[in-house]
Amino acid sequence: MSILLKASFVYFSIEDETIIIGFADDEFNTKDYVLFQKSLFIDDIPMLNKVHITLNSENRAAYGGIVRIRLSQKLISIILSKETANSLGTDSIDIEYALDENQFNSLISHFHKLNAEQEIVIEVK
Repeated sequence: MSILLKASFVYFSIEDETIIIGFADDEFNTKDYVLFQKSLFIDDIPMLNKVHITLNSENRAAYGGIVRIRLSQKLISIILSKETANSLGTDSIDIEYALDENQFNSLISHFHKLNAEQEIVIEVK
């Protein structure tokens, strides 16, 4: 099973030494969203060094489990591991969005920073 999120709001930044990438159906009246977070500091607890994914609610969240990210200027596909898929209730997350070329290049850079110390395959088309 795959989830499709049509994101009218895209946010990415580094705040308090944490990389944050978020996609939402609406900036203020958010119902559907995906949030990726990862600390830039290496923690003694290995799980905390992985990407934290939240899908629509803190009840649907997991650490790690991203196998592959396919990025294009209008669509991102996130392929999840079986364990994370079970936690989130989906095998993959597809996100439709609109960014200009400069924003897209910055988003790619943030995904590469998110992937530091990880084994996520990132494909850019």
